Amino acid sequence: MMTCQTAQDLIERFLEGTIGQTELAELKAHAETCQTCREELQRCNLLVEVVKDAFVPSTPAEQAKAQVLAKVAARPRPRIGPMPLSWMRTAVAAGAVMGVGLLLGFVAGKAHRAGPPQTPPPPPLVPVLMQVADLEGTVLVRHDHSDLWQPLRSGDPVYLGDTFHSTPKSDFVLVLKDNKSTIKVNPNSMLALTTYGTETQFSLEQGECTASLQSPHPPFFIVTPNGRAQALGTEFTVTVE
Repeated sequence: MMTCQTAQDLIERFLEGTIGQTELAELKAHAETCQTCREELQRCNLLVEVVKDAFVPSTPAEQAKAQVLAKVAARPRPRIGPMPLSWMRTAVAAGAVMGVGLLLGFVAGKAHRAGPPQTPPPPPLVPVLMQVADLEGTVLVRHDHSDLWQPLRSGDPVYLGDTFHSTPKSDFVLVLKDNKSTIKVNPNSMLALTTYGTETQFSLEQGECTASLQSPHPPFFIVTPNGRAQALGTEFTVTVE
C-alpha cells in the first residue's frame, strides 16, 4: 500500500514530467483514499493548468499574468490549508521552462488567498532583534498579514509573525539578540514567531527545533498542537510528528 511520503515524491515527479503511466495510476489510486494527498494533487493540477492555458507562444507576459489570475479566481478550488511545498516546486519548475519565475511566485501567493484582498493596506512589519544564520538548502518565510512564501537567506532580518518552513534536507538557525541564544530548526519543519519582548513564544506546527538559551533568559515558550512547553533550563528540543 502506498504511503503519503511516496505519494509526495510521485507528485513532484508528476510536476516535473518524469512520472511513468503505471506510477501515475498508482498515485491517483492513493489520492482516492487519502484526502490530504488528493487536495494537494488538485491544487497542483489547478496551477499547472492555468499557467499552461495562459502562456501560449504569442501571449505577452502582462496579458498572461492577467489570464492566470483570472483563471485561478474563477475555477473551483479545494479547501486551502497551509501552502504545500509542491506549489513552490511547481512555480520553480514552470518558471525554468517558460522563464516566468517571478510571475509564478506572484500567482502562487494570489492562488493561496482564501478570500478577496483586504482594502486597507496591511500594518507594517515589526522587526525583532533576531537574525537568520547557518542556512542550508531551501527555506521559505511568510511574513505576517501575507499569503506569499519567499526564499529565506542567511543574514535576513526577522519580523514578528514570521512563519518559517524548512524543506526536506534543509535547516537553519535563528540567533537571538544576545548572539548566544539560538533556535535550530531541523528539516521539514514549520515554525512561527508569535510573541517577542518581555517573553518569547514560537509555534511549532510540524517538525523539530532545538533551543539553546543563554542563562539567565526571559520567559521562553514553544507551543505545539499538544501543548505549551516552557524553557526551564538552557537547552531543550521539541518535536511535532
